[in-house]
Amino acid sequence: MTHGAEPSRVVDRTLHALAEALGADGAALMLIDDHDRPRAVGGSDADGRRLELAQERTGSGPSIESLARDADVAVNDLYAERPSGFPGVAAQTRRVRAVLSVPLHADDRVIGSLDFYDRVSHEWQPATVRAGRRLAELMVMVLEALAHKSPFSGQS
Repeated sequence: MTHGAEPSRVVDRTLHALAEALGADGAALMLIDDHDRPRAVGGSDADGRRLELAQERTGSGPSIESLARDADVAVNDLYAERPSGFPGVAAQTRRVRAVLSVPLHADDRVIGSLDFYDRVSHEWQPATVRAGRRLAELMVMVLEALAHKSPFSGQS
Protein backbone atom coordinates (compact mmCIF):
# COMPACT_ATOMS: atom_id res chain seq x y z
CA MET A 1 0.00 0.00 0.00
CA THR A 2 1.40 3.36 -0.94
CA HIS A 3 -0.22 5.16 1.98
CA GLY A 4 1.29 3.01 4.78
CA ALA A 5 0.92 5.66 7.47
CA GLU A 6 -2.64 6.59 6.53
CA PRO A 7 -4.43 3.54 8.04
CA SER A 8 -2.48 3.89 11.28
CA ARG A 9 -3.44 7.58 11.52
CA VAL A 10 -7.08 6.66 10.91
CA VAL A 11 -6.89 3.99 13.65
CA ASP A 12 -5.27 6.37 16.15
CA ARG A 13 -7.80 9.15 15.38
CA THR A 14 -10.65 6.65 15.74
CA LEU A 15 -9.26 5.47 19.10
CA HIS A 16 -9.10 9.07 20.29
CA ALA A 17 -12.74 9.65 19.24
CA LEU A 18 -13.92 6.42 20.89
CA ALA A 19 -12.17 7.33 24.15
CA GLU A 20 -13.78 10.74 24.06
CA ALA A 21 -17.21 9.20 23.38
CA LEU A 22 -16.83 6.91 26.42
CA GLY A 23 -15.41 9.68 28.61
CA ALA A 24 -12.13 7.77 29.10
CA ASP A 25 -8.65 9.29 29.11
CA GLY A 26 -7.64 7.12 26.17
CA ALA A 27 -8.12 4.00 24.08
CA ALA A 28 -5.77 1.46 22.55
CA LEU A 29 -6.04 -1.47 20.16
CA MET A 30 -4.61 -4.97 20.05
CA LEU A 31 -5.30 -7.31 17.12
CA ILE A 32 -4.61 -11.01 16.59
CA ASP A 33 -2.01 -11.54 13.85
CA ASP A 34 -1.91 -14.30 11.21
CA HIS A 35 -0.12 -16.56 13.71
CA ASP A 36 -2.81 -16.08 16.41
CA ARG A 37 -0.56 -13.81 18.48
CA PRO A 38 -1.81 -10.56 20.03
CA ARG A 39 -0.09 -7.50 18.53
CA ALA A 40 -0.18 -3.89 19.68
CA VAL A 41 -1.66 -1.81 16.87
CA GLY A 42 -2.17 1.71 18.15
CA GLY A 43 -3.36 4.10 20.78
CA SER A 44 -5.03 7.44 21.15
CA ASP A 45 -1.81 8.69 22.79
CA ALA A 46 1.62 7.49 23.96
CA ASP A 47 0.14 5.99 27.15
CA GLY A 48 -2.16 3.79 25.09
CA ARG A 49 0.64 2.61 22.84
CA ARG A 50 2.78 1.82 25.92
CA LEU A 51 -0.11 -0.11 27.48
CA GLU A 52 -0.53 -2.32 24.42
CA LEU A 53 3.21 -2.86 23.92
CA ALA A 54 3.63 -3.80 27.60
CA GLN A 55 0.86 -6.39 27.29
CA GLU A 56 2.33 -7.75 24.06
CA ARG A 57 5.79 -8.05 25.68
CA THR A 58 4.63 -9.63 28.94
CA GLY A 59 1.89 -11.80 27.48
CA SER A 60 -0.41 -10.64 30.26
CA GLY A 61 -2.80 -7.81 30.98
CA PRO A 62 -6.46 -6.97 30.59
CA SER A 63 -6.33 -7.13 26.80
CA ILE A 64 -4.63 -10.54 26.79
CA GLU A 65 -7.16 -11.84 29.32
CA SER A 66 -10.06 -10.40 27.31
CA LEU A 67 -8.79 -12.18 24.19
CA ALA A 68 -8.26 -15.49 26.01
CA ARG A 69 -11.70 -15.45 27.68
CA ASP A 70 -13.61 -13.67 24.87
CA ALA A 71 -15.09 -11.48 27.59
CA ASP A 72 -14.96 -7.95 28.93
CA VAL A 73 -12.23 -7.42 31.51
CA ALA A 74 -12.63 -4.45 33.84
CA VAL A 75 -9.57 -3.61 35.94
CA ASN A 76 -10.19 -0.95 38.56
CA ASP A 77 -6.48 -0.49 39.34
CA LEU A 78 -3.73 -1.92 37.15
CA TYR A 79 -1.33 -1.57 40.10
CA ALA A 80 -3.35 -3.95 42.32
CA GLU A 81 -1.95 -7.40 42.96
CA ARG A 82 -3.17 -10.32 40.86
CA PRO A 83 -5.86 -11.43 40.24
CA SER A 84 -7.50 -7.99 40.26
CA GLY A 85 -4.58 -6.05 38.74
CA PHE A 86 -1.56 -6.45 36.50
CA PRO A 87 1.41 -4.93 38.37
CA GLY A 88 3.92 -6.15 35.75
CA VAL A 89 2.08 -4.22 33.04
CA ALA A 90 1.50 -1.25 35.36
CA ALA A 91 5.25 -0.91 35.95
CA GLN A 92 5.72 -0.35 32.20
CA THR A 93 2.83 2.05 31.69
CA ARG A 94 3.12 4.28 34.79
CA ARG A 95 0.23 6.66 34.11
CA VAL A 96 -2.52 4.13 33.26
CA ARG A 97 -4.58 2.97 36.25
CA ALA A 98 -8.07 1.72 35.29
CA VAL A 99 -8.53 -0.38 32.14
CA LEU A 100 -11.59 -1.78 30.40
CA SER A 101 -10.80 -4.36 27.70
CA VAL A 102 -13.55 -5.38 25.30
CA PRO A 103 -13.10 -8.17 22.73
CA LEU A 104 -13.56 -7.32 19.06
CA HIS A 105 -15.53 -9.74 16.86
CA ALA A 106 -15.69 -10.19 13.10
CA ASP A 107 -17.03 -13.19 11.20
CA ASP A 108 -17.98 -14.87 14.51
CA ARG A 109 -14.43 -14.89 15.84
CA VAL A 110 -12.35 -12.75 18.16
CA ILE A 111 -9.98 -10.55 16.14
CA GLY A 112 -8.62 -8.35 18.90
CA SER A 113 -9.48 -6.18 21.85
CA LEU A 114 -10.19 -2.54 22.47
CA ASP A 115 -8.80 -1.05 25.69
CA PHE A 116 -10.24 2.04 27.30
CA TYR A 117 -8.19 3.51 30.13
CA ASP A 118 -8.13 6.22 32.74
CA ARG A 119 -5.23 7.72 34.66
CA VAL A 120 -7.04 7.37 38.01
CA SER A 121 -8.23 4.11 39.53
CA HIS A 122 -12.00 3.61 39.70
CA GLU A 123 -14.70 1.01 39.30
CA TRP A 124 -16.09 0.56 35.78
CA GLN A 125 -19.87 0.98 35.90
CA PRO A 126 -22.08 -1.55 34.02
CA ALA A 127 -23.47 1.19 31.74
CA THR A 128 -19.91 2.19 30.79
CA VAL A 129 -19.00 -1.43 30.02
CA ARG A 130 -22.09 -1.74 27.79
CA ALA A 131 -21.15 1.50 26.01
CA GLY A 132 -17.62 0.18 25.55
CA ARG A 133 -19.03 -2.91 23.81
CA ARG A 134 -21.01 -0.73 21.41
CA LEU A 135 -17.96 1.40 20.66
CA ALA A 136 -15.99 -1.80 19.99
CA GLU A 137 -18.51 -2.57 17.23
CA LEU A 138 -17.67 0.80 15.66
CA MET A 139 -13.95 0.01 15.84
CA VAL A 140 -14.58 -3.25 13.96
CA MET A 141 -16.46 -1.32 11.26
CA VAL A 142 -13.52 1.05 10.84
CA LEU A 143 -11.07 -1.86 10.62
CA GLU A 144 -13.24 -3.62 8.05
CA ALA A 145 -13.50 -0.45 5.97
CA LEU A 146 -9.71 -0.06 6.04
CA ALA A 147 -9.17 -3.71 5.16
CA HIS A 148 -11.55 -3.56 2.22
CA LYS A 149 -10.27 -0.18 1.02
CA SER A 150 -13.68 1.37 1.30
CA PRO A 151 -14.42 4.15 -1.21
CA PHE A 152 -14.58 6.47 1.81
CA SER A 153 -11.03 5.69 2.95
CA GLY A 154 -9.45 7.70 0.16
CA GLN A 155 -11.51 10.83 0.74
CA SER A 156 -10.62 13.61 3.16
